[in-house]
Amino acid sequence: MRPRLFVTCIALAAWAACAACAGCGDAGGGDGLTVTLDSGPIHGAAVAEIRHFLGIPYAAPPVGANRFRAPQVVAPWTNVREAVLVGSACPQASLAGNSDDEDCLFANVWAPTGAAHLPVMVWLHGGGFVFGSGGDPYYDGATLAANGVIVVTLNYRLGLFGFLAHPALLDDDPSFPTAGNYGLEDQRAALQWVQRNIAAFGGDPAKVTLFGESAGGLSTCIHYLSSRTSGLFQAAISESGLCTSPVLELPAPVAQAQGTLLAEALGCPGSDGAAIACMRGKSADELLAAPAMVAGAVTPGGSFFQAITLPGSLPNVDGFVVSQASATLAAAAQFEPRPLLLGNVKDEGTLFTSALFATPVADEAEYRAALATRFADGVVDAIVAHYPVTAFASANAALSQVISDGFFHCPSARFSKAVVTRGAVEYRYSFEQVLTTPIAADLGVFHSSELPFVFGNDNFPLGKIGDATALATAMQHYWTQFATFATPNYQGAVTWPMYSLTNEPQLVLASTLTTATNLDDDACGLWDSLQ
Repeated sequence: MRPRLFVTCIALAAWAACAACAGCGDAGGGDGLTVTLDSGPIHGAAVAEIRHFLGIPYAAPPVGANRFRAPQVVAPWTNVREAVLVGSACPQASLAGNSDDEDCLFANVWAPTGAAHLPVMVWLHGGGFVFGSGGDPYYDGATLAANGVIVVTLNYRLGLFGFLAHPALLDDDPSFPTAGNYGLEDQRAALQWVQRNIAAFGGDPAKVTLFGESAGGLSTCIHYLSSRTSGLFQAAISESGLCTSPVLELPAPVAQAQGTLLAEALGCPGSDGAAIACMRGKSADELLAAPAMVAGAVTPGGSFFQAITLPGSLPNVDGFVVSQASATLAAAAQFEPRPLLLGNVKDEGTLFTSALFATPVADEAEYRAALATRFADGVVDAIVAHYPVTAFASANAALSQVISDGFFHCPSARFSKAVVTRGAVEYRYSFEQVLTTPIAADLGVFHSSELPFVFGNDNFPLGKIGDATALATAMQHYWTQFATFATPNYQGAVTWPMYSLTNEPQLVLASTLTTATNLDDDACGLWDSLQ
């Protein structure tokens, strides 16, 4: 394991505690800092009545023969393992720098001192399935845990390491009769690890809430709809999760065609085990470089995520891990109706049309061309009629709103309707608070803006909470109350109405908390007609 270079011990405030306990084994004796797991004992640190246990392996390193395989059981240990550093991020190329360490399947736990039978919140990070880590400092769970819950974050395999769906992998492991989706299986393995071990930290395995944002929010919805997660969590929170949006779930044949092209680009041709053995022999850096070699050669049908997601890096509808597309499963209404909290930020699309991730469109001709690459034939005219350039500040602003509504807001509305129709308790929100010192002033309330408010950490690189601390406190209470009681409401708070089909209420999360109804009706009529 190579610890992440920019995260030491827990945070700067915890450095002294970490240094003091380094190598101290079971010296805490009775202080709750030595915990015995099913794989062996670990020793953490405590800061301000919150215990921190970082870099805990929940599965075996997915290296060598375990690359491109479902997660394996971690080898047990007998000596006390220090758990004061987050583990390596899974291989990726990101703004924070590259990681090429495949020994990356780690979990982190924050638990109040003296915890007993507390509810548990398990976080799945975002990043388009190509970057991010549960060890990123802005996901530090200490502030949330101080609200009387146990917080777990985790790494899962990304990019080719987590989602390569080469056809030869279909026969590679008889116990896992599919190809790809290893990152989703990592998440499920972590949930199983929580069931086996969370009581040792003072958590209640019968009261687990799965929550995530963006790719983590979609992952949450995939697990919510899956019979394979029965008993692994009892409630869910999906933040900007693209649930029922088709752009991040590939048909299996498309994913397998991408896998074949990627292998060929790396000098591993063929459709048998020799191609996979060749791929397992490549370095992590070679695999990281491969998608750029074939980007655009096979596409998922015009996804706007082509700007940030490369071939071989998405879940696929394989009939096993993902039995059917989320939209199909939600419409079938055969899933377990667990309590759900779900929402979006106001300006979801701006980040994906900004110069950070794409080339902004300059006029109506480029706007139409961009739509033609993102949508099926025959619908561009209908979209332009509903979102004319003349109604927006620019052609790029029109495209941003199309992405907000077509890929985020309206798919969320469809998912919400399916969930309440199935009989589940649900609460919806619209996050509308502008960050202080955002990464770009013209992005509005952009995708991921809610993260510093949920975790209460003002170290988010894309913007700060600023003076909206009351909103941050309220959101942390809402989130943890939902995890505890399946309702976000608590004494003294603005009432969050339960979602219903009558007027589709949402709580508007801003400096002044308000309730709105039928927020998406005008736009979603169009998008529902285009399904």
